[in-house]
Amino acid sequence: MAEVTLTTKEIPKATTVTTTTTTTTNFPAPPAQGLDGDVSAADLQKDEPVYHRKYGSRTDAMTIVEGMDLTGKTILITGTTSGIGIETARTLALKGAHVIMANRNIIQSEQLRDKIYAEYPDPDKRNNIDLVHMDLSSLQSVQAAAKEFISKGWPLHVLILNAGIISGPTKTTIDGYESTFGVNHLGHFYLTYLLLEKLRENAPSRVVIVSSNSHNHTRIAPQLPVDQKLNKLIPEPATTENGYSLYAYSKLCNVLFAQKLHREEHKNGINVYVLHPGSMINTNISRGYPVFSKIVSIITKPFVKTVQQGAATTVYCAVSPDCTCT
Repeated sequence: MAEVTLTTKEIPKATTVTTTTTTTTNFPAPPAQGLDGDVSAADLQKDEPVYHRKYGSRTDAMTIVEGMDLTGKTILITGTTSGIGIETARTLALKGAHVIMANRNIIQSEQLRDKIYAEYPDPDKRNNIDLVHMDLSSLQSVQAAAKEFISKGWPLHVLILNAGIISGPTKTTIDGYESTFGVNHLGHFYLTYLLLEKLRENAPSRVVIVSSNSHNHTRIAPQLPVDQKLNKLIPEPATTENGYSLYAYSKLCNVLFAQKLHREEHKNGINVYVLHPGSMINTNISRGYPVFSKIVSIITKPFVKTVQQGAATTVYCAVSPDCTCT
């Protein structure tokens, strides 16, 4: 899948690993040339392996789960009331997974659940979606959501950290952190910490973090001291940085968190994946800029992914047997 960035390599804690591979290759003699010095197509193709991509940038989420039965899998997803979160929840629920939608807006969550249930051919199976109220801008709300989840006695096989914002409605979270950092990274970090034991209990399990290629756009100089890098990644609420820069910082936090979590928890049977779902997907993430977002959506619509296609990478990392790492 062209847009996926997977972090699955196990690196022992506090260890720098350098792997050097020496390969000796015996090259065959060059193929015979024609009268004009040309190499025939047959010679070029001889003994060359042919590789075919299993999926492409236009693959949708339902194609990823074709033929799968996810009955018995419990998957918690944040941010399912808009964008690729809707299609992630819908796809997994339709294939039989027990889906817990953790959202701030319960009314919209109920509407989405009922809309998904309306697609079920068998009314008796309309019981595999549960709702948990969670506001990622409040660590107390995150804690309450985790406690509610644990109290239900549900297992947890996959945790999908999907919710995200660019320039939220307020500059700060309830706890006083800059809002983009607080919602996109800190709230998810805390939720994962609170549910870590559940993931360990149900290993092999997965954590899927929806980041963005924007993590490459922080313009943080590698030579800066660590404290200055942290000051960039954890901005003050009064920062004058623009919304996109703050978003890029939060997405880099997602990537760093994924790498650290995988190093720490892979030995416990938890695999962590961090991904870029695709560029300019028609989602509600830039709701802080409604006019700009609408204009961009109209201009780019013929060239970008649908939300079903945008959800494909998340679904692939969450349930594909291709992503089973040992």
